[in-house]
Amino acid sequence: MSESLVSLQRPFAAWQRAAAPAPSEFPRPYVISWNLTYRCNLACEHCYLDAGPAKVAHDPAFSDRGELSTEQCLQVVDQIATFAPEALVILTGGEPLLRRDLLDIVRHASGRELWVVVGSNGVLITENLGRTLQSAGVRGMSLSLDALDAQRHDEFRRVRGAFDNTVRGAKVLAEVGLPFIIQTTVGAHNHHELEAIADFAYGKLGATVWNLYFLVPTGRGGFVTDLEPGQYDAVLERLRLVQERYLGRMLVNAKCAPHYVRELLAHDPRSPFLKRYTGGAGGCPAGTHYMGIRPNGEVTPCPYLPLFGGNLLDVSMERIWASSDLFRRIRRRDELGQRCGACELQSMCGGCRARAYGATGDVMAEDPLCSHEPGSLAHTLGNSAPIEYGSSPATGSAVSWDPLAEERMKRIPAFVRGMVMRRVEDSCRQRGSDRVTVELLEEIRARMPTPKMFGR
Repeated sequence: MSESLVSLQRPFAAWQRAAAPAPSEFPRPYVISWNLTYRCNLACEHCYLDAGPAKVAHDPAFSDRGELSTEQCLQVVDQIATFAPEALVILTGGEPLLRRDLLDIVRHASGRELWVVVGSNGVLITENLGRTLQSAGVRGMSLSLDALDAQRHDEFRRVRGAFDNTVRGAKVLAEVGLPFIIQTTVGAHNHHELEAIADFAYGKLGATVWNLYFLVPTGRGGFVTDLEPGQYDAVLERLRLVQERYLGRMLVNAKCAPHYVRELLAHDPRSPFLKRYTGGAGGCPAGTHYMGIRPNGEVTPCPYLPLFGGNLLDVSMERIWASSDLFRRIRRRDELGQRCGACELQSMCGGCRARAYGATGDVMAEDPLCSHEPGSLAHTLGNSAPIEYGSSPATGSAVSWDPLAEERMKRIPAFVRGMVMRRVEDSCRQRGSDRVTVELLEEIRARMPTPKMFGR
């Protein structure tokens, strides 16, 4: 780190104890969500970062609204590339397109072989900007759409015209061939039309992924009237039906809702949508496979969790990840409290750690949104076979890879690559073959339950 960074010393309490290596099962993050700025051209009532011109949240965690300089951002990119090579890096905000140096950051990150995606509200997207982002190395974008009625969407986003601009931006991205995700936050304003939003995202906009977010009470989200747990349970059931309907066409995900696994298990213990993270992390990757960076350089296990393990102006990313009290504690998933600690689904779920903190002030408490009764699904576990994100490629495998097939694997993010390679090798062995070719990859890819998302 340069002298200009070292000289900007800031005191913080989270990292004080002697350094210790990270547990072998959590050696590095695979996905990093980086809030580049607090600036935003919208004023969404649920914003977890409290972004925009007017600060609403009074929590001290939101008081420092400073931003790293261009030089500091490029040095953070270098840290990521060294410590977490090929990580998926989500550049978001606020509105990241308001940073004039965004393209410089994207080009540098892409040049260091990081997987760069941009999280935007879509309002500022033009054809020229879409093509420029793509040529700079952006693999995909995510856009926010929270209602099909323009007035309701604009009221939620607090800016007139937001709906029309976001829809236009999505259509522009489809035209230039830059893949994009549609993000929707479920709430009282839209829970009646979720299926229609999914249909609109796929059929009218051309989205490759639809992510349904379940509110975490943090930032301005702590002031939003939310649905009751029973209503959320009904949403989870409907989401499963949408997920099944779009199998192989559009990837549908429940975000910030690891307890969705309960709905899947109850319906089909061998559901192709069951997933978890390696190392006992369950369904919440916060601090185990995932981390967030605030605009001022503070590092958190999750962007929705206003707790920090240190600041990159003071301490290296590797040291924060391996040694901060916060990151070390949040990985002890066998010490979860209340129902999460007693639950038979802990290794597949474990609850949302950010929601637990937002509701109780304890990052290890139970997830208050989950209504599952521990023990009631124990009989399903022997039949379940979830995919595991973050697994490494098999070692000592008898299956060999053609160079072109191995190169093709580099087109998918590192956090799913190991899982995909294991499945390809299993399929290869089942066919009585000991070599993976490009032709075999294409055949297997055609039968996979998820569509192509990012990559070229």
